[in-house]
Amino acid sequence: MVTELTFADFLKLAYNPNLVNERKRIFRDWYGEGRYDAFNRYFEKAQMLAGDTNVRNINYGAPVQDWLNYDTNIFSLFTKVPWGPKSAFRFVDITASRASGIQETGELMAPTNATYGIVEYDIKYHDITLRATEKSLWRGGVDDNIDRWALERERSGQLLALSIDEFLARPVNTVTQATFVIDSIDRMISSSSEATFLVSSGGLTGATSADIYPYAQRLRRSGFAGTGFGNGPYDAVVSENAGTLRSIELKELDNLIRQVRLQGATMDGLIFLTGEDTVDAISAKLEGKQRFMETQRVVKTLNGVTRVSNTGVDAGFEVASYRGIPFFTAKDLWNNRPSGGLTPLYGVYMPDVYIAVGLPVLYLETARDDWLTLDKMARKGGYFFGAELVFKRWKTHFKYRDISE
Repeated sequence: MVTELTFADFLKLAYNPNLVNERKRIFRDWYGEGRYDAFNRYFEKAQMLAGDTNVRNINYGAPVQDWLNYDTNIFSLFTKVPWGPKSAFRFVDITASRASGIQETGELMAPTNATYGIVEYDIKYHDITLRATEKSLWRGGVDDNIDRWALERERSGQLLALSIDEFLARPVNTVTQATFVIDSIDRMISSSSEATFLVSSGGLTGATSADIYPYAQRLRRSGFAGTGFGNGPYDAVVSENAGTLRSIELKELDNLIRQVRLQGATMDGLIFLTGEDTVDAISAKLEGKQRFMETQRVVKTLNGVTRVSNTGVDAGFEVASYRGIPFFTAKDLWNNRPSGGLTPLYGVYMPDVYIAVGLPVLYLETARDDWLTLDKMARKGGYFFGAELVFKRWKTHFKYRDISE
C-alpha cells in the first residue's frame, strides 16, 4: 500500500534528521530497494507503455511535463449570472423630449412616449472530450506508467477554460465557428466607423461582421456611414485609423475616457483590457514624469466627498493603473495584435457586461457498464459549458486600435 503525504509532511519527512528510518521505509515502498533519495527518481529509468501495443518506451526525467500555458485572463474578469428568466432584455431609448416650463394659463406640453428596443442573444454550447482504452487504464494501475486518465481529465478541463478565453479574444471579423461559440469582446466593442474598413471573412462581409450578434438578432452597426463616435445607436466608442498604424497618444486615450463618461460610464467601473506590450508603451509615455498625484481613498456622504483612512484587511493584488483605471492583460489579445503594432486597448465598463451562464461546467464520464453502448472496451469523458457574452450598453465602452509605439 502506497503512503499518501501532504506537501508539508513530505518536507518534514525529507529533511528532518530524526525521521531517517521512516523516510527509508516510505521511500522503499515508493521506489523499491536502493532508491531512498526522493530526488533521484527523476533520473531513473521508467518503462512507459506506448499506446495499447506491447512496445514500451524508456523515459528519463519527470514522468510528464505540460508546456501549455493554461492561464485565463479574460473569462475570470466578468460577472457570471444564471441564464434567464429570458434570453433577452428590453431597453428604453432616450428621446429628445425634456421637461418644459408652463405658464399659469398655458397649455400642457404635448406628451412624448419613449421608444423601446430589445437585445436578444442565444446560448452557445462548448465541449471537449477525452478517451482511453481499457488496456491503457489497466496498465496504469499495474506497471510503471502515468495515470493517463487523471492527467487527461485535468488537462481537458484546463483546455476548456483556455478555449473560452481564446474565443472572447477573437477579432471582430473572425467567423470560424462564430455561430456556436461565445461572442468576442472585439465584436461587442465595435462601431459603424470601424465597420467601413473591416476585411470580409467567411460568410460575412467586413461591415456586417461588426454587427452585434450577427448570426442571431443582428443589431446593425453597418450602414451608418461616417467617422468619429456615436454614428449608430449600438456603436461603442472606437478610435480607429482605417487599419493604418499610428503612435499611441495619451491625449487620445484621455479623449476616449471622456467620451464614455459622457455616455454614463464612471471611473470606478472602468477597466483597461489589453496586452502587455500596450501597457509597456503607456508606461514609457509616463516614464520620468509625475503625471498624476497620489490617489486617496474617499467616500461620498451627505456632507460631500470626504477622505477616509486605509483601514481593514489588506487583500487583493496590485495592478498598474492610469488615472485610477486598472490595467488587466490577456495573452490571447496579444496573440491577435496587428503585424508591427500594439494590442488594441479596450476600455470596459464592468457594470454593463456579464456572462449569462445557461449550463455551468458539467463533467461526464462513462464506466465499464457503458462498454456495450460505446461498442468498445474504453472509457470516454467530456466537459460541457453553455453561455453567452452580454453587453447591456455599448457607448460606455471604448476601443483604441491601429496603435504602435
